[in-house]
Amino acid sequence: MCYFLAKRRLEIIGVNSLIQREGEPLHVSKGLILFHSDLKVSSIDGGAMRILGHTKQSVKGKLLSDLLNKDALNILLKYTYSVIQEGIFVQHEMKLFENPDQWVNVIIYPIDANHFSMLFLDINKQKETEAALYRQTEKLNVLNDSAAMLTSIKNPKELLDSLFHKLSQVLDLDIYINYSWDKEQNRLVLTNHHGICNEELETFMYLEKGTAVCGTVAQNKRRMVFEHLDGRGDKILDLIRLLGVKSYVCEPLLSFGELVGTISFGSKKRSTFTSEELDLIHSICHQVTIVLDRMTKVDELTQNTETLEVANLHLKENERKLRLMIEKNEVERESKTKTNFLAMISHELRTPLNSIIGYSQVLESDQKDPLTDKQKSRLAKILSSSRHLLQLINNILELIRIDTNPETIKTNVKPIRIKDAVWDSLHAVSNNAKEKGISLYIEKDVEDITIEIDPIRFQQVMVNLLNNAIKYNKKNGTVTLYWRVDGRYLAIFVKDTGIGIPQSHHDNIFEPFYRVNHAIPGVEGTGIGLTLVKQNVLEMKGTVGVSSIEGTGSTFWVKVPI
Repeated sequence: MCYFLAKRRLEIIGVNSLIQREGEPLHVSKGLILFHSDLKVSSIDGGAMRILGHTKQSVKGKLLSDLLNKDALNILLKYTYSVIQEGIFVQHEMKLFENPDQWVNVIIYPIDANHFSMLFLDINKQKETEAALYRQTEKLNVLNDSAAMLTSIKNPKELLDSLFHKLSQVLDLDIYINYSWDKEQNRLVLTNHHGICNEELETFMYLEKGTAVCGTVAQNKRRMVFEHLDGRGDKILDLIRLLGVKSYVCEPLLSFGELVGTISFGSKKRSTFTSEELDLIHSICHQVTIVLDRMTKVDELTQNTETLEVANLHLKENERKLRLMIEKNEVERESKTKTNFLAMISHELRTPLNSIIGYSQVLESDQKDPLTDKQKSRLAKILSSSRHLLQLINNILELIRIDTNPETIKTNVKPIRIKDAVWDSLHAVSNNAKEKGISLYIEKDVEDITIEIDPIRFQQVMVNLLNNAIKYNKKNGTVTLYWRVDGRYLAIFVKDTGIGIPQSHHDNIFEPFYRVNHAIPGVEGTGIGLTLVKQNVLEMKGTVGVSSIEGTGSTFWVKVPI
């Protein structure tokens, strides 16, 4: 009667709905136990005996607690007492046994105040389905995460470390080893890894084809899986056993059939891989191959691009040098043409000019037929202009000589008294200074020093500096000379009270034919006087320079070694 009531009670509380999904009945084994409020078993069907592992004789007169194992008893007694005391309906899923697993859905409910039932539903197949679904979901998650990593991470080491971290969480892995195939060395080279200690790193660094697991995989281009390594003595596993793994899988990395490298995974905790896990590893390795191959090609392309950029820069630099060389040759050719023309004209002018000066001097000194005062004045102007022109021609020829034949320059060094040389230079320009109303001075208390120097070049320097100071001086201005011993050098200064030189022109005034654009109107000049000064000073192994403030005058200085 109680058994009938229990079955009827099941229908009332809708237990059938617990073992159905979307209207389709599941093939679920079930068993029923009836017991009193004192937990004494009154009835048990065959299904319950099978699930609990008992026979009808072994359960007769037993308590409910005698039928359950310790782990199940602790859980189910708590729910049973709640049903007895409160008259409620309780459902609980649990693993009743392990090895093999026995999953059940336990339903405890009252029949009346003194009678109760416990229904066991065998849900092993349901749990297996759920586990398979979970594994498939995990695989899809890993593949999805891997795809995201493969597209976002550009560094191979970072990529493989991230993938290994993800796989190790799902597959309980401890190591990974990535070899790249080096075509030049014709062997595998360790590229990335995790789980190899520094002491063993050198042992794993290189592998020949056909050696150890990865070398054999590289040679055969086929995956190899090893399980229960702690019970195997294969020589091929000697290297891997150093890592203490129990299971190991190695995949070849192939790009269009060509070996790129290998990647392998190992676990120290588990001895086997499931087929689904091996499929997951294979799928990820296939994706890794594509990405690593792409990274390699991108690196090669980047290197080739950089090489081309460097070559292009070199080409542009060579083109620039060639263009400069062509321009330089053109400038030199034009300069040589100008120089030759100037030399020819200067020589052609100097011959008749010397005749003019000579005849003028004859007329000036002719006592038999003396000139009138008016004629003498005119003749003096002719001589002055002729001598000025001759000096200009001589300067041009000197500049041409220095510029075109520097190797022919010779110096005639001899001891000279600076004071005497300076006085000679002042005398040479005195008439010019007198005509301009310029006063010439030598500063008092200058040292009377004797140095070894080329006297001709020294006088050319001084005369040109003095003429320059006179030419660009103000009316009734002054020119002052002084010198100082500065270590191993003699410094000579020519100071004027002229118009000065703007700072922006200081670097250019020693260049040939350069003239400051604000020079005094009506003052003629060729722009070669200071150039000759610089050339002569350089020939004497000295230096020349200027300090000037526009409107207040200039001071040119020359330093020559003592």
